[in-house]
Amino acid sequence: MPSERIIQQSIQFIDKCIELKMLSALDAEKLRSSVRGSGYVVAQDALQRGMLSPSDIEIVQSLLRPSDVVPGYEILDFVGRGGMGVVYRARQLDLDRVVALKTVLVSSVGNTSTSARFELEAKALARLQHPNIVQALNFGKHEGRFYFAMEFIPGPSCEQLVASGFGLPKNQVWQIVRQVASGLLHASRQGLIHRDIKPANLILMPAPEGSMAVTVSHGIVKITDFGLAMFTDHTQQDNRLTTADTIIGSPAFMSPEQFGGGELDLRADMYSLGATAWNLLFGEVPFKGSSIGALYKQKLNPSEIAQNLSTSLTGSQWRLLMGLLDPDRERRPSSYEMLIDAIDELDIGETNSDTTEFLVGSISTSVPAISQEPTVARDRQKQQEVFSADALTTEYSASLDVLQSSVLLEDGGISGEIQDPVLQGLKSPVESSIGGRISRKTGLLAGWVTLLVLLLVIFVVNWLQPPPRGRRELQRVVASEPLFDGESLVGWAVDGSMVSAWNTVEAPDRSQAIACTEVRGALTRRLPSEDFFRISMFVWVLEGGGVVDVDFAVDFTQPSAIRGSLRIHDRDIVLGTKTGDFGDVREFSRAALPAAFSERYHVIYIERQKKDWYVFLEQELVGTIPISVLPEGSAIRVVVHGFDQDENSGSSVGGTDGPRVFFSDLQFSKLAEGVANGPSE
Repeated sequence: MPSERIIQQSIQFIDKCIELKMLSALDAEKLRSSVRGSGYVVAQDALQRGMLSPSDIEIVQSLLRPSDVVPGYEILDFVGRGGMGVVYRARQLDLDRVVALKTVLVSSVGNTSTSARFELEAKALARLQHPNIVQALNFGKHEGRFYFAMEFIPGPSCEQLVASGFGLPKNQVWQIVRQVASGLLHASRQGLIHRDIKPANLILMPAPEGSMAVTVSHGIVKITDFGLAMFTDHTQQDNRLTTADTIIGSPAFMSPEQFGGGELDLRADMYSLGATAWNLLFGEVPFKGSSIGALYKQKLNPSEIAQNLSTSLTGSQWRLLMGLLDPDRERRPSSYEMLIDAIDELDIGETNSDTTEFLVGSISTSVPAISQEPTVARDRQKQQEVFSADALTTEYSASLDVLQSSVLLEDGGISGEIQDPVLQGLKSPVESSIGGRISRKTGLLAGWVTLLVLLLVIFVVNWLQPPPRGRRELQRVVASEPLFDGESLVGWAVDGSMVSAWNTVEAPDRSQAIACTEVRGALTRRLPSEDFFRISMFVWVLEGGGVVDVDFAVDFTQPSAIRGSLRIHDRDIVLGTKTGDFGDVREFSRAALPAAFSERYHVIYIERQKKDWYVFLEQELVGTIPISVLPEGSAIRVVVHGFDQDENSGSSVGGTDGPRVFFSDLQFSKLAEGVANGPSE
C-alpha cells in the first residue's frame, strides 16, 4: 500500500496533466482508479498505456518541481516545445525578472546533434543585439543538459494571429515584414542565416510607451528560434549540422534550394519571409503539397498558387510578393536594404480590381480562394463514375406519360385511349383483333400493374444507388498532435492486439518509420477523443510489398467488428469495409495508383466529417463511406498482408531484405469549420 504522500503526488500529477490538456477525463479516471495499488507509478502507467509521451511526463514533472529544473530559476508555466527542446516561462531569482527558459529534453540529451544545435542557437543569439530579435540572457549546463534564458515576449505569434483562417490587414502585414527584414539584415551582417523563418517564429509585443505610431503602430516583431541558424563563415561552425541528404527547415515556408541541402545565403531567409507574408495576407500557406516532392514541384511553379485567388493587393505589392517567392534566387532582392526600400515604396492604400496582373521575371499570371488541401474538386463527378457501372438506370418516362394522360373515373376506372407501346404489349390478341379497344376492367388492371412496376423500379434504383454524400465542410485544422514520435512505438498496440513483430526502422530515404519486421502483421493506434478529425500518414510500399491496409473506425474491443479499410494492392487502391485483419474488402470505390508508386512515400488522409468518412490519396479523393455504416471505433490499424510471391522460386520477393512497407509522419488533427470563402465540399 503506497503512502499518502505518494498517492497525493500521483493525484497532483494527473491533475496537472488535465490542466495542460494532455489527458482526457476518461484516461485520467483510469489512472486515478489504479493510484492506490502497491508499487504503482502513475507516470510509468500512463507511458505504457500510450496516454503520455516521455516529453509529456518530463514537462509535467518539471512544473510540479519548479525549482529543481535549473538552478537560479523557478518554472512558472509551460510555453511550448519543439523537436529538441521545451520552453517555460520562468523567474530568474537573483534579478526577480520573468524570462523564457529553454531546456533540452532529457530524451534528447544523448543526441550529440541536438546538443550541438542547442549550443549553436545560444551562441547565435548571444551575438545579436537588435530590437526585432529576441535577446539572449544566459546560457549553461545542468545535470548533463543545456539550458538558456531569453527575453520573454508575452504577445501572440503571427501563427496565432492567422489561426482563424483569415488574413491580416495589408498595412499590418507589410509592417511586420519590414521589421523582420530589419532583424534579418542585422543577422546577415553577423554572418547568420536563420533557415526557419515562419509565422510561428515571429512574436508580437506591444509597442513601447512613447514610440512613433507610424513605425510600430501594430507592435514590435521579435524573431525567435535560431535553433536551425547557420553561420555563413564555416570556420565558425565546425559541425555544420547538415548534410546533402537532410532537409533543414519547415518545408511549407523554406526555399527551393533548401530542399537539396546545398549552399545557402541570405536569400533563403528572404524566400521564407515571402511565404510568411503570403500566409499573413491570405490566412493560409502558399504551398500545400501533401509530400516533400509535391511541395518542391509547386515551389518551382509559383504562378499556379495565384489561380482563383480573390485579392485586392496592388500591383506593386504583387510584384514584391512574387519576387520574394521566385524559385530562382538570383531574381529575388539581392539585399535586405533593397527589400526594405521596396516595402517603403509600396502604395498600401491603392485599390485594384479583383484580378491583378503582375509580371516578375518569367512569372506572368492573372490573379482572381485557394482550396484547402486535400482538394476535393470533381467529387460529384467521381462519385458518378464510381457507381455508374453498378447502378440500374432503366427509364420509365412512357409509363409516366400514360398516368398523366389518363382520367380517373368516379367508379375507380381509367378512361382514355392508351397509346403507350409498353401497355400496348399487354393487350390480348382478341382485343387487338376487334380494333384495340380495352375494356374498363382490363385497363384498370393494366394501369395498376404499370404503377406497381414503376414503384418497384424506383425502389430498386434508390436501393442500388449510394446514399447522398454529406458536405465536406470541416477543413480548418485547429489542433494537431503526432501519432508517431519518430523514435519508438509509444502509444501503439495499446488496448489492442498486435500481430507479429513491429518496430521503428530506417526507411529507404533514411527517415525513421514504423514497419512490420515479419512477413505479415497488424498494429493498432488508439486515437484522441474528438468528434471530427483528420488522420494523415506517409506510406511507402516497395516493389513486392504485397497487400497493405490502413483500417479506420476500428473497435479494438471487438476484433471481428466491421471497420473501414483503404487497401493498396497491385495497381489499385480500394476503399470499403471489412471484418478482421486479413478479410476481403467490400468495395465502395476504387482508384488507380500513381505511376512509380513504389519509389517514394505517399500521403494518405482519412477525415471524419459530419456525415461521412472522406479518404484521399495525395490530393485526390478516393471515396467516402457514410459514418452510419461503421461503428464508433476509436482506433486506426495498419495491416501488412505479406510479400508478393515469386512464381518461379515460390519464395517471397524481398523476403530476406527486411521490411518492404513503411509508415511515417502519422498525425492527428482536430477539424473545425472552414473559412468563409473556402470550398464547401
